[in-house]
Amino acid sequence: MDDKADRLREDVVMFTRRIRTQRSGHLLTPSQLQALAHLDREGPMSARALADLEQVAPQSIARTVSILEDSGMVSRTVDPQDARASIVAITAQGLQTLTADRSRRSEWLSAALATECTEAERDLLFIAGRLLRRLAATPESAPQRESLMNS
Repeated sequence: MDDKADRLREDVVMFTRRIRTQRSGHLLTPSQLQALAHLDREGPMSARALADLEQVAPQSIARTVSILEDSGMVSRTVDPQDARASIVAITAQGLQTLTADRSRRSEWLSAALATECTEAERDLLFIAGRLLRRLAATPESAPQRESLMNS
């Protein structure tokens, strides 16, 4: 199973790299785009909540938010429950950029699916997509974390 799992991981990485090359002309990094996508899907949230979703340190998300704010993609307001914190929200410009990026990637994927896959293969990929989403939501088990820390 390890060889098959390794191959699947490599396949997913190759696909992810390829789809990331389909950009709509912006200069945003994958991390910045992902932060915008979280804000679009989940709505305004604290920087801490965004860091948790991104699974990064608060300092990393602070840099990302700062860059996005400077480029007009997000806005920050004072958190009414904690004046030391801020609530981050996607702006109209951020949503427009994100929508254009999603459209470009979806256009490429639709064209690739139409030219490279049979109908049955497309159906399998759509099922695989749902399975990958489910796997992505699987929490890390304590023994795995411990073995990683001891490595």
